[in-house]
Amino acid sequence: MRYHRFTAVLAGAALFLATAAAAEIMSVSTEKANVREGPGTENPALWQAWRFTPFEVQEWSGEWAYVKDFAGDAGWLHKSVLSETPAVIVAGKYANIRTGPGLEYEVTVSVEREYPLRAIERNGDWLKVSDDGEIEGWIFIKLVWGNIDPGGMDYDI
Repeated sequence: MRYHRFTAVLAGAALFLATAAAAEIMSVSTEKANVREGPGTENPALWQAWRFTPFEVQEWSGEWAYVKDFAGDAGWLHKSVLSETPAVIVAGKYANIRTGPGLEYEVTVSVEREYPLRAIERNGDWLKVSDDGEIEGWIFIKLVWGNIDPGGMDYDI
């Protein structure tokens, strides 16, 4: 009997780990996107997300993704406004963007909490980011949430 309980616990743990590992992080591909209460344009918008805002996809319902952001807020986004572009969002009060990957490099700008950025390159604990506008530089990965490996592997911080 003990063997069966152990096997059941082990199988449950493996299923949990497989589900967690399969979590997909996608980002908003349009300038703004309506995060909706349900899957369909007939459902009201809960809030708007800016370009490069990362979301963890929880499930799909047809062409609609049920997503969660870094704060745990959830809603629905249509697949047409989502992409696999690696992106992060500032999770702390603010974060400094530097000219290079390290504290010895000059700070060019500070960005506030919830500022979304495209992830370009990773160098150790530093991530090269851009808003595809005026901001481009390096940010410490412990200050952001999202896809921190532009090489294709997702990591949560």
